[in-house]
Amino acid sequence: MDKKIMKSLLLVLILVFSGCSAKLSDKKESFEVKGINYTIQLPSTWEPTTDFKVKYSNEAVFGAQDKKSNSILVVMGERKELETINEDFVKRMRTELKNQYNYEKESEIYMKEFEIGKYKGVKYTLDTMFEKRATWLHLYYIETEHGLLQLNYYSANDGNHKKRAEIIDESALSVKEVNDTGDKASTDTDEIVFKNENVSIELVGVMTLEGDDGQKLLALRYTVTNSGEKSAITAKVWDEAVQVTQHDTALTEGKLPKENTILDIPKLTEQKQEAIPIGKSNESVSLYELSDTSEVTLIPSKERFPDASDVPLTVVNEEGDK
Repeated sequence: MDKKIMKSLLLVLILVFSGCSAKLSDKKESFEVKGINYTIQLPSTWEPTTDFKVKYSNEAVFGAQDKKSNSILVVMGERKELETINEDFVKRMRTELKNQYNYEKESEIYMKEFEIGKYKGVKYTLDTMFEKRATWLHLYYIETEHGLLQLNYYSANDGNHKKRAEIIDESALSVKEVNDTGDKASTDTDEIVFKNENVSIELVGVMTLEGDDGQKLLALRYTVTNSGEKSAITAKVWDEAVQVTQHDTALTEGKLPKENTILDIPKLTEQKQEAIPIGKSNESVSLYELSDTSEVTLIPSKERFPDASDVPLTVVNEEGDK
């Protein structure tokens, strides 16, 4: 009798574990980058999201989330003529990641090169924070016939992260370029850009965060391009040329707690001091203390941007979306 019970229990356990084994969804999700169309298979417990531009960057093109854990995917990309994966790229990225994520040695960052058909790819794994949670970032750069993709899988640092890493690998390797329409222009019609003959500032991300003592903060992420011909500039030009108001009152600068590394904001803040050579771009972020969650307004300097108009922005209540 005991042997029959044991066999029954073993059978149940086998069924349970086989039913919980991770696999890819049969459905192929689609996204587009600069006129290049792609498909990807997500892990079966993941589903596409629509708020990836708000939570990550306006440059993001696709997002997904695991229904069973606090794990997400954010995809970004470019056309391949701007960058290719070679020995220099692999080493340079590892160095940049070491500095960005405060590792002492490059060797502490897991790295693996691979191939998908005749095209190259590289994976880095980093210990970081995302949305106030300890997270493993599985970062993939994958080259296709016409494009270069960046897949950011933020995997919850829980008891299932090792198994999840395996199915994330399968998902990343499932990405395929379908076709290239040759249309390099962005399809977005709601870009927020302030520019003149010397500089172009594009808003690429808006989100709310929690600062010291529970103070609600607004984070505005932007890209500054030096389009002049004379000298280098810095991303501080945003703070100098764009005022942010709420209820007709200028917002004061906000400060993020030192232990909070959401979306690499500390690194982006530091980049505000870096010189941007002629013809180059740099990304940064500015933080503001909010009085409430009502609309804010971007007011560009009329002296620097005489043709620019004020821009109203909706404050996204991130905590309410969770």
